[in-house]
Amino acid sequence: MVWIPQIPDLVDRLGDAELADALRDPAEATVPVALDDPEAGRISGVVVLEAWLAVQDTWRAEHGADIEEVAVTLGERRAVGEWVVRLEGAGGKRIGLPVAAAVDLASALPVRIHHSRLPLLGRHVVRRPMVPPDPLARPSDVVGVYKAALDAGDTAAVVAVFGPDGSFRGPADDTSRHTGTKELTELYDTFFSTGGGIPLKLCTVTEDGTRSAFEYICDRWGDADLPPQPGLAVCARGGDGLIVSARVYDDVEAPVE
Repeated sequence: MVWIPQIPDLVDRLGDAELADALRDPAEATVPVALDDPEAGRISGVVVLEAWLAVQDTWRAEHGADIEEVAVTLGERRAVGEWVVRLEGAGGKRIGLPVAAAVDLASALPVRIHHSRLPLLGRHVVRRPMVPPDPLARPSDVVGVYKAALDAGDTAAVVAVFGPDGSFRGPADDTSRHTGTKELTELYDTFFSTGGGIPLKLCTVTEDGTRSAFEYICDRWGDADLPPQPGLAVCARGGDGLIVSARVYDDVEAPVE
């Protein structure tokens, strides 16, 4: 339930000033507006949105939230923003919660927020998918190779597409990073220890030449079937063309230790 006030700025950068203004001040909205939040689910209508945004303002203040931008992946009609929200989590501990939002002007649900609720509640929460899989959605070059290796459960092929200092950051905490060949090998060996890969069903792909951001549905992990649930990942390329950082935003409870 973390609203990022900078999301309307992404809408502005895509050229839809009316939607951006509606997200800033729903009472003055001149266009329909809808978004999906991990806790509240789908929010539509100016009255509901205005009330929810007011609750969000209070919630951020009560939790001492500070928002740091990580990156923006800007496509032609879609943008993906990434932030770390530093706030008081479960038990009063100060955490860095990774949050991402896909802004998709061509969709009936133009704002889709992704983050884990584990740091906030102390448990995972299954969330229904927001957009359907698209069989034509494919990330380019090295990120496409990464996706295929993830599907196949091939640790060596996954690690090969990361640069020497490449890192993976999980969804639950900004400090949950695995960096370098050794740590990545150990991580993906664990991920694939249940008898197979993680065949994500891609829904959207947004690319800007440096980063590839993809929304997905996860309904299987190794030999375990999972309730279908959405997520978003961003892979950033380094100067050598290899992945320098992979960042994940979902609330999937992995069937591994």
